[in-house]
Amino acid sequence: MSVDIRIDPILCRGHAICALFFATGVDLDQWGFGKVVLARAETPKDVRRAYRAAAACPNGAFVVRERQEARAQPVA
Repeated sequence: MSVDIRIDPILCRGHAICALFFATGVDLDQWGFGKVVLARAETPKDVRRAYRAAAACPNGAFVVRERQEARAQPVA
């Protein structure tokens, strides 16, 4: 399973909790606001860390969405 990650810049208030829980996927700018470095988490460890960061974000700015894999259509 892989997930897509983004940070909503309007909701982000610079608490930097996302970087604490998911340091490999988030970097902080000079004011402490998060920016995504790893836009897609594919390893189980990174997926867990991304979900933890999303759960810990007090403003809901850290968004994790399950990636919808394209399914092969049967040939008629």
